Amino acid sequence: MKLLVVDDAKLIHFLVKKILTANEITDIEFQDAFDGVEAIAMAKEFEPDLVLLDVVMPNKDGIEALRGIKENNPNTSVIMVSSLGTEEKVAEAISLGATAFIQKPFDEDELCNHVKKMM
Repeated sequence: MKLLVVDDAKLIHFLVKKILTANEITDIEFQDAFDGVEAIAMAKEFEPDLVLLDVVMPNKDGIEALRGIKENNPNTSVIMVSSLGTEEKVAEAISLGATAFIQKPFDEDELCNHVKKMM
């Protein structure tokens, strides 16, 4: 499975990989993007099966990035991740095609369960 992790915090990229590996979810090819513009370009090039997408980022936020990713890759599953998960943002993300919404700091089991469902 191809997984694109999109977050402006490098620590999140490290934690996602560490959590998935520690839970024996290892058949994953990772790519990273650090803002919404990079996320759209990387999703187009990498063609991920799953994108973990932060909501609050520079250049383009996660909602704008979600629109661009889905426009180019309509079959890609996207899980929104944010510490600012208001009901409005959740509803907007789901209406734009996000599969799920995970609140930061995320629970290890919740992250692993969502990723396993997508595999």
